[in-house]
Amino acid sequence: KDLGRKKSRQIARMPSLDSDDVAALVAFEIVFVAFVIFTLVLLAKGIRLVRNAEMMVLERFGSYRTTLRPGLHFVIPFVDSPRQVNWRYVDVRSGGNGSAFVRKVVTDRIDMREHIIDFGRQHVITQDTVPIQIDALVYFRITDAQLAVYKIQNLPDAIELLTQTTLRNVVAHMTLDDTFSSREQINASLLETVRPDAERWGVTIVRVEIMNIVPPSDIKAVMESQIKEERERRATVLQADGERESAIVRSRGEAAKTVLLAEGEKTSRALKAKGEAEAKMIIANCEAKCLSLLKEAMPGTSTSKATDYLVAMQYLSALNNMTYGGSKSQVVLIPSETIDILGKAKAEQYAR
Repeated sequence: KDLGRKKSRQIARMPSLDSDDVAALVAFEIVFVAFVIFTLVLLAKGIRLVRNAEMMVLERFGSYRTTLRPGLHFVIPFVDSPRQVNWRYVDVRSGGNGSAFVRKVVTDRIDMREHIIDFGRQHVITQDTVPIQIDALVYFRITDAQLAVYKIQNLPDAIELLTQTTLRNVVAHMTLDDTFSSREQINASLLETVRPDAERWGVTIVRVEIMNIVPPSDIKAVMESQIKEERERRATVLQADGERESAIVRSRGEAAKTVLLAEGEKTSRALKAKGEAEAKMIIANCEAKCLSLLKEAMPGTSTSKATDYLVAMQYLSALNNMTYGGSKSQVVLIPSETIDILGKAKAEQYAR
């Protein structure tokens, strides 16, 4: 009770506020809150944070002022404002099942990283009037944010259309076979033609790649048939080359074999002749030795007598061989004088 009485006495002693004071207090509070909100808005509008690999184009009263690089920047609120870009591009990869979506991007920041544009299959006609579909990819990077914003209205769309028209012009000067065998040439031609035009927009075309080439179904069937026939022809040629090489190797082997046989035969004959010659030399030496021994055994005997003795021994040996082994042949021995008489008679008959 005592505490309650003390509080009531203190309240009674406080001066009372009239209606004007209450209104002034409320107005002060409103002004203070508005000031705080205004200060926060100024801070929000005056501080710009640009992240890495990004840039921001800053305008003052609608005209270009500067390009903000990555970092923290302070600008004049409601005087300096970032330029909004409204870009549109075709996104094929996100569509799935080959369908394409048109993406729209509204931002005040320019991404300086490398971008990829996949604008789907394009209908082109080759030099030999064959309609085909080509998938292509374009890799580009923004190097000058100011040119990318002010020199072109829609940068991704412009790069896509420029690449498509250039692709049609390049393929129109090539045949169907050249388009399949010269992808690197097509990529180089596209890059060489598109890059100078893109540099006017502050963009560097890094790479252009032909991802897929799809011919019509009938042309595809004909090409598959040609490939099959070409493979069969190559197989036949390879088989014929193998048989030819095999025949050459076999003929070389036969020739080498003939040469070796001839060399062997020649060597054999030479050795045989050498052996026969040596045998004859040995026989002759033996006969000479035998004559010498006969002369020594029969003193006073001439060389002709010793020779006749050897001839007679050979005659008896030959006669023994003729009647050896129970042969049925008949042998008639005729004195040598009879043969001489018959020879003389036959000579006189021829003379008459």
